[in-house]
Amino acid sequence: MSSLVQAAMDTSTVCQQAFRHRRWNCSSIERAPDYTPELLTGTREQAFVYAMSAAAAVWRLARGCALGSLAACSCAIPPRREPPNSFKWGGCGDDVRSASRMAKRFLQGATPPGTGATTKFMHAVNMHNNRAGRRAVEQSLTLECKCHGVSGSCSVRTCWRGLGTSGPSAAGSRLLQRYATAAEVRPRSGGRLPPLYHHDNLLYTTKSADYCLPDKKRGSLGTIGRQCNGSSSGYEGCEYLCCGRGHITKTEDILERCDCKYISCCYVKCKTCRRVIKTYECK
Repeated sequence: MSSLVQAAMDTSTVCQQAFRHRRWNCSSIERAPDYTPELLTGTREQAFVYAMSAAAAVWRLARGCALGSLAACSCAIPPRREPPNSFKWGGCGDDVRSASRMAKRFLQGATPPGTGATTKFMHAVNMHNNRAGRRAVEQSLTLECKCHGVSGSCSVRTCWRGLGTSGPSAAGSRLLQRYATAAEVRPRSGGRLPPLYHHDNLLYTTKSADYCLPDKKRGSLGTIGRQCNGSSSGYEGCEYLCCGRGHITKTEDILERCDCKYISCCYVKCKTCRRVIKTYECK
């Protein structure tokens, strides 16, 4: 469970980092498990959070396997294909396959499908997005190697497939791209998904609010009072983030030490400089 607890914290951290400059900035995830409507009604944002939750769970469980902290798994089995002559399979690869199976059992058990057709359909969408998150971790595996030989000659290289040191954020970057291209789906008879969507796609059932103004029914906090970038034309720019309402420019004078010079053993002489900081806040 410690791996899954850490995965929950990873999900919150990665989500808020990924959306920090957007109108919806994932701050509502801090209220888990008392989610606001945008994370309960089948939106793109819910799709991302479900996928990221699965990705973080797989990443933490896979690392736990490789570190020997989980009894149910250990190092990954080396690939069946023969490696090129330049290296041989070895080391301790991250067992993403076993971790994915464990994460799947845990997440599906936590969200039973229910009985109604609409509930079953929403469950199918959530499980699809969970699978997309698990696959994002599988696709984040890279070749990692260690050299062996006299005086570091690297006459032999031992390699394995690992998740690197970037943490779940590598999978989060993939899922953020898929958030932008998520597909809308409609219920079918029996609560099943239409067989038209690739396993990597994120799916949603409800169009999101624009998150410009507060709307409790749709889970929108609005962007009034949010800080923006007055010189950017991107998501963090005032034009986009403030939804065309304009912004307030604030200036603050700060006095700080500057031009410091070392004078003697224990004395440093500095000047006092004035610095003006400008901030921009959405109306």
